[in-house]
Amino acid sequence: MPQMKRIQLSFLHPPRWIECASEDTILMTLLAQQVPIKHACDNGVCGVCLTKLLAGEIHYGTKIPRGLTTKEQAEHYFLPCIATCKTDIVIAQPKVKIR
Repeated sequence: MPQMKRIQLSFLHPPRWIECASEDTILMTLLAQQVPIKHACDNGVCGVCLTKLLAGEIHYGTKIPRGLTTKEQAEHYFLPCIATCKTDIVIAQPKVKIR
């Protein structure tokens, strides 16, 4: 049975927790839970799914977040399309809003 982590959606009022299987990307979990997030490449290159990590740790495995600038990394942004939860995490609303 996969180990589950939790993702807190801090931008909802009240904030909501959703569960994420350790092998699923954070993007897969957000989409499965019908959380609005824009995405395109699904391999860490375009940066469209850019989201701020407020707490916790993510893991990219062998993937490289090429769509993330050094400044964005320093400001705790990450790419949910290639990231998995290393611990329970808290995220802000995705930077790119759905139109």
